[in-house]
Amino acid sequence: MSEPSPAFDPLAHMEAMAPTCGLVIDPAHKPGVAAFLTLAHSMATALQTAPLPDDALDPAPVFRPGVIPLGEA
Repeated sequence: MSEPSPAFDPLAHMEAMAPTCGLVIDPAHKPGVAAFLTLAHSMATALQTAPLPDDALDPAPVFRPGVIPLGEA
């Protein structure tokens, strides 16, 4: 059985990731950034827990932008 994930801490995440990304976040903006990170985390959790069939992540055929093989147009 896997261990439970620690609770998401948006402020700790912001403080750790901002310098890594080369960002300086104005203290006045930190509450808004933290609110967005909380929202983004909840959206990511919903996507990660959505059931998918086993073949849902199979790669698509080769993609060639702008090329339409003869007979398929």
